[in-house]
Amino acid sequence: MTRKAFVGPVFCLLLAAPLAAAPFALPLYPPTTGEITVPLVAERFASFERDLRTLSAAFRQSVSSTGTGQTQSVAGTFAFAKGDRMRIEHRTPDPQTLVCDGSRVWVWRPANAQVIRAQLKAWKKSQPLAQGLLDFGGYTALLKRYQVTIATVSAPGPDGQRSLALALKPRSEPGRPEGDSYTLTLRLSTRDFFPSESELRMGEMTARTVLSDVRFNPDLPETLFQFQPPAGADVLDYPAAPN
Repeated sequence: MTRKAFVGPVFCLLLAAPLAAAPFALPLYPPTTGEITVPLVAERFASFERDLRTLSAAFRQSVSSTGTGQTQSVAGTFAFAKGDRMRIEHRTPDPQTLVCDGSRVWVWRPANAQVIRAQLKAWKKSQPLAQGLLDFGGYTALLKRYQVTIATVSAPGPDGQRSLALALKPRSEPGRPEGDSYTLTLRLSTRDFFPSESELRMGEMTARTVLSDVRFNPDLPETLFQFQPPAGADVLDYPAAPN
């Protein structure tokens, strides 16, 4: 059955020439002693995204609040294909599936037999804590839209590689509320320039996401990015249509 309703948010929340790598391994880079700059990172992101077709990974995310002192954690798997197609499976603590076919998002909650249906653009706006995953594959565009700084760069490790943190903040825009501010931090290594960790700080809330078991350009079936509501599921449109 289908009805129109508003539903609260769901947090699913997310690259010199590459070295040769094993199948499905991320493109790798030799150690560099040069300065790490935002243009260099943007160049690596652009190279990565040009070669990217698909990607799969496991993820862990924790969302904490300094106001309540509470922390909620989820873990699961993530699959992405160019064209904003993705599938996010929450394994713990409660099963949940998010599927996006490139324009429409479906969120299936087996515990209450409920499906949320939304357009991707609307869903992104309603899910600020999901920045690390819902914007995956578009980090080059993010660097153009946000104020970006190199927050930290470590000393070289035994392999000569360095770790760094990239801080992204929304640019000031007319009409943007003063309280509408957050910082998205991406953590990566000069080994592959892949943002395997992200942290979003927004008011009292902090969401940390870590990707592992990353597979670059694996063969993913198209059915991963298709969804049909189960029989008997309650389908809720977001945002709700006016009465």
